[in-house]
Amino acid sequence: MIRQGDAPGIAFSRRMHSLMVGMIAEARLRKIAHDPNGFNERERGLLAGSKSQIERWKAAVDFAFRRQYAIPMHLEIQHSGVESAVISRHAIIMDMLDGDLRPIIEGRNKTAHGQWVWELNSSETNFKGRAADPMNYLAISRRSEVIDNLAEIVHILIVSEPAFQREFDRLYGKIISLRSAIDGNDYPEFEADIRSSRRR
Repeated sequence: MIRQGDAPGIAFSRRMHSLMVGMIAEARLRKIAHDPNGFNERERGLLAGSKSQIERWKAAVDFAFRRQYAIPMHLEIQHSGVESAVISRHAIIMDMLDGDLRPIIEGRNKTAHGQWVWELNSSETNFKGRAADPMNYLAISRRSEVIDNLAEIVHILIVSEPAFQREFDRLYGKIISLRSAIDGNDYPEFEADIRSSRRR
């Protein structure tokens, strides 16, 4: 579609691509939550009780840090007395969930509920305004890679604290390297290259 300059087809495909990445993220969390080496049934039940997907991801991270570093539920992690590196990694992961995962999840929900042109309020009783344009192919693809690495960090954290200590910097480094171009600002060049390859 990009090669042919099919603007309606490109717009549709962007929405479907973003929808699929959001669905994969949702499925990935379910897989992580049900790893037999990870959470127990009580923790899984608490996760299932979270209202939104992003809240479930955050709860999974919160439970995993509490489990691996023996932090009681009544204490805030940043005031729990654990070492500063643990607090920093908790904050980094929570920021990534908000900055990298939330846009995909929220975009997936709006697309799945038909909010392609107009955006509705949470109770779907009124319009909030025009829906945002879908992200371009590169922005979606790079966010998908970030989510893959982020999900791996969360999974490792849940099942093995030593592995988390060992692998965090490597996986976070991959995310940082993707971040510089995560908004797909180089898409015009990508599109031009694809179209020129058709002419060749």
